[in-house]
Amino acid sequence: MKGATALLAALACACAGAPDVAGTWLGTWQGSDGRSAGGFRVHVAQQGNRISGRIEVEGAWFSEARIDGVVEGSRVRWGVLRGGVAVLQFDGRLQDGQASGVYRVPGGTGGRWSARRVRGP
Repeated sequence: MKGATALLAALACACAGAPDVAGTWLGTWQGSDGRSAGGFRVHVAQQGNRISGRIEVEGAWFSEARIDGVVEGSRVRWGVLRGGVAVLQFDGRLQDGQASGVYRVPGGTGGRWSARRVRGP
């Protein structure tokens, strides 16, 4: 029982320290091929270190999808889900209301992205 209590306390501390990323973010993406690019808007809800919401994408083969991910310190990761399947994986770093990193298509190509928060929760 002591082990379970210690584990729960550690998890509570870890979740309490997650940075606030809830709100609306505007960003751009650039494919590694140099030819594909576009913009996106992501609406993020947050509970502890878990994030969810939806993304609207310009210049991609889809226009809107769900997201599900996690924030760990300055690192943010989320998957773009269509029909319950991850079609994109985003991985990035947070700094001063901005984020940037890389994305990849499972089994395919990827590129770079950057975003800034334009509205809080």
